[in-house]
Amino acid sequence: MGNWKYLALLGIFLCGGFTIAFSEASFYKIRKIECKINAEILDNVSCVVKPISWTRSVLNLEGDLKDNVTEVKDLQAIVDIFYKDSSNMFKPFGVKLNFNICQLLAKKKQGNFLEEYAVHHLRTLTNVNHSCPISGHIYARDFYFDELTLPPVPLQDYKVAFNFSYSKPARNIGLIFVFFEVFEDYYKNKKPKSRPRALILN
Repeated sequence: MGNWKYLALLGIFLCGGFTIAFSEASFYKIRKIECKINAEILDNVSCVVKPISWTRSVLNLEGDLKDNVTEVKDLQAIVDIFYKDSSNMFKPFGVKLNFNICQLLAKKKQGNFLEEYAVHHLRTLTNVNHSCPISGHIYARDFYFDELTLPPVPLQDYKVAFNFSYSKPARNIGLIFVFFEVFEDYYKNKKPKSRPRALILN
């Protein structure tokens, strides 16, 4: 997906009558995760959110490809993004992202910043960091959304749905829902407390 499509996403918000708040100093904190995994594909599955600080949480995911799944040669991911509106309901953000992970890992140069972001996280935070096929134990450790490399988005709650599958033969691996909040740095504009003046006795 080209950069212009990301700008189109922001245009949906700006032209759609939403109340939007942006902040130059914001954080992306993961609040919750839900994993719905195909038990015929993966075993010993663990999905955990680990709080690090008031601005950061990380995900730790792992599982074992079952013995009947010898190797995955065409791993794919469909990513849907949702935002929480004023009625406390998650609504589609407007664009569905499709990644062929095996092709991404095989490419020498990525086509846009989203592909670069995905490959960087795969190579540094998971063991799905090599050319396909993929087999055995799979994990992602200390996964997070990085506000330093992602463009700014409105301050609110989001849900990202990752739908993993492979096509040879066609099998669905599972769905992972990541809930995160974008919020501002509350301490950015907070004035430091003034120190009490020293009492001078004559």
